[in-house]
Amino acid sequence: MKAEDYINRKALSERLDGDFDLFKELAQLFLSDSPKLVSAIEEAITHKNSDKIGKTSHTIKGAVANFSAEKAFNAALELEKIGKNHELDRADDAFKKLMGEIDNMRTALQMMIEENSL
Repeated sequence: MKAEDYINRKALSERLDGDFDLFKELAQLFLSDSPKLVSAIEEAITHKNSDKIGKTSHTIKGAVANFSAEKAFNAALELEKIGKNHELDRADDAFKKLMGEIDNMRTALQMMIEENSL
């Protein structure tokens, strides 16, 4: 696995003006907060709460956008639309896709932190 498969490093570096310390701080915040957001989406799906699915997916979409993580962004966008359109029959599959992309992104962020470079 390469971090570049899940994070656009060039765009991220430009967004953060090459500031690795800022990246590391944001990445660590995402790594600690993202499980709570994913859990909130899972709970909303379990309780068939379309509004919460949409709002929480929107929140996580914004968080992954900060890292130029297009695949995770698109997965979150899809789930956000599902929530807003009350298409709960599609939520489970979209959630699985989002979980996979978030897991890949988390691994990529960890790799970048360990490499000590953007």
